[in-house]
Amino acid sequence: AHDPALVKLGQSIYRGGIMAKGVPACASCHLPNGAGIPALFPRLSGQYPEYTAAQLKAFRAGERANDPNKMMRLTAAKLSDREISALAEYIAGLR
Repeated sequence: AHDPALVKLGQSIYRGGIMAKGVPACASCHLPNGAGIPALFPRLSGQYPEYTAAQLKAFRAGERANDPNKMMRLTAAKLSDREISALAEYIAGLR
């Protein structure tokens, strides 16, 4: 990652969410190491940041809708572009 502050923000969101915005921690479904839960929540660890950001933006825009109960669409709708970039950078470093 080129911006340590962005990664730190991503880590904070991934691990603890954003309580003030009602954003849950990503780790609660995708696990702390990003391994996910097969057939329920996809693996995120090591994903290219461009791909992760594009998918979060697609959920936010409603262009991607393969999430049961609109879980990702409702979550992504609360994220800013900077928060999405931060998550994408942090997730790329998960192993």
